[in-house]
Amino acid sequence: MIIFEEVRWGNTFSYGPNNKIRLDGTPLTQIVGKNGHGKSSIALIIEEVLFNQNSKKIKKSDILNRYSKEKNYTIELDFDKDGTKYNVAVSRTSSASNIKLSRDGIDISSHTATGTYKTLEGILGFDHKTFSQIVYQSSVSSLEFLTATDTARKKFLIELLNLTVYTRAADVFKELSSGMTKQVESAQTKINTVRTWLTKYEKEDLTIRELADEPNQPTEAVNELALINNELKNIELTNKKISTNNKYRELMEIVLTRSILAPDTLAQSDEWVTDKKIRLAALQSKLKNGKTLAAKCDGPTSKCPTCTQTIDNSTMYHMVEEFEASKIGLLSEIDEITKIIALETALKTQWTKYNDSILEIEKYHYLIDKDLITELLDKNELESKVTALETEISTVNRIISKVKTSNKAITEHNSKAAVITAQMQDMKVELETHSVDLLDKAAQLSNLQVLVKAFSTTGLVAYKIECLVKDLEELTNEYLNELADGRFQLSFKIASSDKLNVVITDNSHDVDILALSSGERARVNVATLLAIRKLMQTLSNSRTNLLILDETVENLDSEGKERLIEVLLKEENLNTFLISHGFSHPLLEKLQVVKEKNISRIET
Repeated sequence: MIIFEEVRWGNTFSYGPNNKIRLDGTPLTQIVGKNGHGKSSIALIIEEVLFNQNSKKIKKSDILNRYSKEKNYTIELDFDKDGTKYNVAVSRTSSASNIKLSRDGIDISSHTATGTYKTLEGILGFDHKTFSQIVYQSSVSSLEFLTATDTARKKFLIELLNLTVYTRAADVFKELSSGMTKQVESAQTKINTVRTWLTKYEKEDLTIRELADEPNQPTEAVNELALINNELKNIELTNKKISTNNKYRELMEIVLTRSILAPDTLAQSDEWVTDKKIRLAALQSKLKNGKTLAAKCDGPTSKCPTCTQTIDNSTMYHMVEEFEASKIGLLSEIDEITKIIALETALKTQWTKYNDSILEIEKYHYLIDKDLITELLDKNELESKVTALETEISTVNRIISKVKTSNKAITEHNSKAAVITAQMQDMKVELETHSVDLLDKAAQLSNLQVLVKAFSTTGLVAYKIECLVKDLEELTNEYLNELADGRFQLSFKIASSDKLNVVITDNSHDVDILALSSGERARVNVATLLAIRKLMQTLSNSRTNLLILDETVENLDSEGKERLIEVLLKEENLNTFLISHGFSHPLLEKLQVVKEKNISRIET
């Protein structure tokens, strides 16, 4: 149990230096004084030293008494928890503050003020909000609870009865459920997407097709075409070479067909031969002259090569005709003489002819190209071959192109089929993974939804409130029985998931709390306040001796005030401070708050 023993302060709010109140001296103490003298500030001073804040949200800069000449204010509080003595002292200037926390005389302050206040809150076992509900109560806050809307009243009870842990848990589970819902939807979307693609791919032809054999390139035909085109290009030169070569072949054949005899016997006398030669020479001279004349005269007329005029050759032409007429006889005689001379000179010339023939054979053998064909090239035939070869090459190339195009399409199809097949395998694995993930997340979502429902206002919170309001109702009616002689009964009814109705029964008749008189309502308020405090102390396991009731008795009549005092005096281990400005009980310990020159002080 926490026993607040003494509080000391100076220059705080409207107070001057050196103020103190013994908090555990008497069961019931009145704090009296006029409005504005600083009675309610005592509770705020205790809140400041314990929690670094106050119920009225007064700023730190406004806590120092502006009428005081001092530059800082101080607050110090002694309390006991289960036999251990604690002291907390706060000092603050306009710009800096200091807090010191001691346990049994040993400083246990943290390095920072925030850390020290957190340590202090851990020792007390309750925060500022709980403190303001179970230690410091004003008539205003109690009236707000009883006259609030049903929904606001239930929310107040949730916070009052420390059930926000359930609502916070519900919010956490809702957020987790919302996040898990998105994950479930995301997993389902992924599954739907994969299934859509699988359905699409299943309609595709994924058969792997065989490639067609590609024909060989028409290399021989191309080479042959190039040769023929080259032959066509050089046909005239080639045919000329063939003709010349063929001539050489003919001459060679002629030479080869000659009969070459070696010298055998000697010729007749030279005189006889000489005569024959002379005669032969004469005949030959005549023949030669005739041939020469015939060569010069090709008709009865001719043209001058210089002046191109016609020349009369009739005389020469007659001489040629005479020569031609005698030519046969002349030739015959020449032939006869020649043969005679030949027979005689054959022996002399045979070796010469033989050698000449050999040389001539060698000459033609050198000139003849044995690799050259003998037939002349036929242009039409070559052009026909070119056309045929071009057609053949074009046909083969078309077939090759068609096969390549087909094979390209097959390759693309096979590649696509292979990729799609691999993707489908991956997608099936992905689908299985997403399906397992969906089942897992769906199970988690189901559990979270159960938790959301369990921790909602219709779940554990409703159950806890339903159980606790019965205790609150019972405690309130116990105090009401003493404060109003059993005239009033209060009951709480949970109307729906978020509503808590308050029903006041006056002599068996249900009435609205606003229909009660101010004194009657004050009794209900005080009874409810005391019941809430006792219930809160039970729930929080943080019992304390201190209760400050600020202006809660002003609307009570004298009998009601007497009954309240009797009730408070019966409370065990309770030191209550009644703050009032118009009521003073003659038998109660008094703390008088007076104010002079804007400086308040405590007088006992």
